[in-house]
Amino acid sequence: MDLNFLNIFKDSYQTFVNIFIIIFIGFFGWKTLSTLIKKKLNNLEGSKDEAQTQRINTLFRILKNFVSIAILIVVIMLVLSELGIEIGPLIAAAGVVGLAFGFGAQTLVKDIITGLFIILEGQITIGDIVEVAGHSGRVEAITIRTVRLRDVNGHLHVVPFSEVTTVKNITQDQDYHSFEIGVSYNEDVDHVMETIEKVGKDLEQDKEFKSKINGKIEVFGLDKFEDSAIVIKGRIPTVHKQQWIVKREFNRRIKLAFDKSGIEIPFPQRTISYPDNKKKTIKKKTRKRRQGFTVGTDDS
Repeated sequence: MDLNFLNIFKDSYQTFVNIFIIIFIGFFGWKTLSTLIKKKLNNLEGSKDEAQTQRINTLFRILKNFVSIAILIVVIMLVLSELGIEIGPLIAAAGVVGLAFGFGAQTLVKDIITGLFIILEGQITIGDIVEVAGHSGRVEAITIRTVRLRDVNGHLHVVPFSEVTTVKNITQDQDYHSFEIGVSYNEDVDHVMETIEKVGKDLEQDKEFKSKINGKIEVFGLDKFEDSAIVIKGRIPTVHKQQWIVKREFNRRIKLAFDKSGIEIPFPQRTISYPDNKKKTIKKKTRKRRQGFTVGTDDS
C-alpha cells in the first residue's frame, strides 16, 4: 500500500516538475520578449525620424500580442500532454471548430486580416491624424481588429478594420498647410500675391516658426473666380504635425498685412433699395384717397 502510494507520488512528482518547467520556460520566454521589445521601444524614442519610430512602435506592440497568444497556446497544449490528455484529437477538434468559427465570424476574420495588412504596410501608426470610415482623429491605440481614434472634441471612436475601405492619413511623411485666400475684384492680383509671399518669407525667418517650416512658401496664383471674390491658392511645407500651428500664425499675419496694405477681404453683404418713382406714385395715390373722403359724411 505504501509502495503503491510512493510510486504514484513519484510519477505525479515527475509530472508536476515537467509542468513547472514548461510554465517556467513559457513565462521566461514571454518575459524576455517583453523586455526586448520594451528596450527597443525605449531606444526608438530618441530617433529623429518620428514617422518611422511610430510605425515600428505599432508593429512591435502587435507582434508582442501575437507572440504572447502563441506562447500561451503552446504552454497549454504541453501541460495537457503532461497530464496524460491526448492533444492530437484536441488539435483536430480545434481545427474543425476554427473552420466553423471562420464561417460564422467572417467579419472578425476580415477585421484581423485587413488590420494586419494596414499595419504591415504602415498606412496607420499610433499618433497619426487619420480619417477612416467617416471618422477622424488622432490614433490612440491599434489592436488586432480595431483602431481607436480620439477626435478634436475628445470623443473616442473605435473603428473595426473591416469597415476601413480608404485611409486618409493627414500627418504621414511630408505635411503642408494649403490655403485659399479670397480678395475683392478691385484688388491688384500681383500686389496681393507679393504680399502673401512676403508674409510667408517673414514666417520662415521667424525664430519661433522657422523650425516648424520645411521649405519655401508656394503661391500658385489666381485659382478661381467666386461670386464676390477672386481666390489665390498656395501652400507652405511644414514639419511633421506642425501644419496647424503654422496655419494659425500665417492667417493672423495675413490679416494684419492685408489691413496694412488696404487689401479688402470680401464678406457677404445685403443692400435693400426702393425705386424713387415707385415711392412717388404710392404717395400720390395715398393723397388722392384722403381727399376723396370727408369726416362725418355718408356715401349712401
